Amino acid sequence: MFIFFHQLPLPQMFVAVLLVSLSVCWLIIGAVRTVVRLAGFGPTEMLPIRDSIIGACTTIFALIVAFSAAGIWNDGLNARNTVQREADALENASVLAAGLPAEVRTAIRSDIRAYATSVMTTDWPEMAKGGTLEDPVFGQSENILVTMIEFLSHQPPSLDQQPIFSALLNQILAARNARIARLAASNSGITWAQWIAMFIISTSALTAIAICNTHSLRMQVTATHLYVLVASAAYFVILAHDRPFIGSISIKPIAFQSLIASEAREPSSGENN
Repeated sequence: MFIFFHQLPLPQMFVAVLLVSLSVCWLIIGAVRTVVRLAGFGPTEMLPIRDSIIGACTTIFALIVAFSAAGIWNDGLNARNTVQREADALENASVLAAGLPAEVRTAIRSDIRAYATSVMTTDWPEMAKGGTLEDPVFGQSENILVTMIEFLSHQPPSLDQQPIFSALLNQILAARNARIARLAASNSGITWAQWIAMFIISTSALTAIAICNTHSLRMQVTATHLYVLVASAAYFVILAHDRPFIGSISIKPIAFQSLIASEAREPSSGENN
């Protein structure tokens, strides 16, 4: 949802949110002044609307913004931890593979490099476009992990190598679980219900402000625009953090870049048990 806004640089994102908010603001101002005139009230007559309505609406809006922001920041932190767990599991697998025969070690490390490359070149761009967990493009990295698991399951380890095989398989399975959690986290964020609730509450508060200040166009414009600026800032913060893998401040594949760099430093030939 709102992928276009998520992918904008931060300055352009704020301007876009502000322009949309101002458009809604002027629609509300026009509608309020038209309805007030049709209701028979004079242009300078104060309406019997209590200011407490504004306070109630703005308080509820602040609460739902705080609730939503806490959720997306927690989702972002979990997503970063998930990415690090995935990369750490693969790095541990590479280290454990050093104690295996050369053929197995080379195959496992080659698959780890291929997986990390696939995550960076395929998974990350697709997550940045808002791809869902069921998207077939994510199957490329999944197939590499499945291949590693099947390869290890068909190896007949000697007695002294059985603990290494078991630990290695556990690390690959841990990487697979972290991968699923990463893809699920890429689609986390504010739900439709939250967006609709925030919009209804914020526009209700804006309408109340416009009604309470309808006796003075100057005060009406000033008060509504101040509220629009504050509400736009709140929407901007939520949009900027809504999707952990989309946007200018999204999570970058630094952990996988480090993994590929460390694997590249490993000797690819001439290795001995």
